[in-house]
Amino acid sequence: MRWHDGLMFLTSCNVHSKLQESSMSDLPLQENHLLSPVPRPLGPEVFELWFNNRANDDRDWLTPKGAVLYRLIWKRWLTSLSQHANIDGQAMSATAWHKATAVDVHNFINGSLRASKKQGTVSLITRRRYWSAINRIYQFALSQKWVNANPALGLLGEDMPPSEDPKGTILSNALWKAAFAAFPVGDDLIERRNRAILMVIFHLGLAPREIRQLTVKDVLIEGDEDPRKAIPNGKITALRVENETRGDHRVMHVPASVAKALGEWLSARKCYEPAQDHEVLFCSRKSPSMSMHALLYLVTKTIRTACQSSNLPSPARLGPQVVRNTVLVRWLNSDFTVEQVVKAAGLKNAKGLYHLRDLVHHEVRIAISKHVHEGIGLI
Repeated sequence: MRWHDGLMFLTSCNVHSKLQESSMSDLPLQENHLLSPVPRPLGPEVFELWFNNRANDDRDWLTPKGAVLYRLIWKRWLTSLSQHANIDGQAMSATAWHKATAVDVHNFINGSLRASKKQGTVSLITRRRYWSAINRIYQFALSQKWVNANPALGLLGEDMPPSEDPKGTILSNALWKAAFAAFPVGDDLIERRNRAILMVIFHLGLAPREIRQLTVKDVLIEGDEDPRKAIPNGKITALRVENETRGDHRVMHVPASVAKALGEWLSARKCYEPAQDHEVLFCSRKSPSMSMHALLYLVTKTIRTACQSSNLPSPARLGPQVVRNTVLVRWLNSDFTVEQVVKAAGLKNAKGLYHLRDLVHHEVRIAISKHVHEGIGLI
């Protein structure tokens, strides 16, 4: 076991100038296809057919839960086509889904989205994701010969939403220190829970999913004591973190400050009657498992409080993943090897660190790239 800055882990484990309001066949997108003799489906049916295809694709399958956002985007797209307007906002006749053009796509991811959000701007990430959903579904329609071109691919130059930046965001050293000072200090049920969650995330860098999946039994105590019983401070030694995807787990040793926060939360949890019916460690009043939204709110609020109290700029992104990124970068820039960090982070291989490559020291960047390009994983 090795320490670094209080962190510890197991070392063993304008647009119309560019868009042509032309027919779909005039767009320089792809070579035209003869339309399918099979009747072209209606707009809503297209989505279901696309989803069924994705659900049965072993290489790129999509679950019903994962399809929710795609379905919403497609529904909004069809609505935008039925509520057609020109550049001056004057009403026009509806456009059938298979006759949509690149101009329709541009208007949708800009003007239509802005109107639906009832606010001045639409983020680049939102625009890109909406464009991506439309692009994927039209590519499927193209493969079925229901259309002869994909309108999403007709956007040119600056009209095309930029790809999402795959590089990770981390907290600056000053903000990292300020964040600890922004942790809740009270002794009521919620403050104890939130303090324990933050201590675990900031010290161990667990992924949001891992935080939510922790159970009481995952708290390891000297002598194999039952964590559901009264716990003297200082006896909690580690957390067992399950990896449901690979069916294994890792053990993360905890520093005294984390052990203290966990002990205080378990003492409070033991007196919270609704929590006695389940094993979820960080439960909530509304449901056994803390929601992803609640976890995001907690971390985001803490970082924003730290920014305000220290007069520091807010990072480009907020949330538990940003904290995890920061922890991993701090480990990588210390004396830990890439292999050790991969194990401590519960990653399959170094590809999970590649988005952080521009945030680490030069020699670490080289090591990560070597692992990725040589396909080195965990044994």
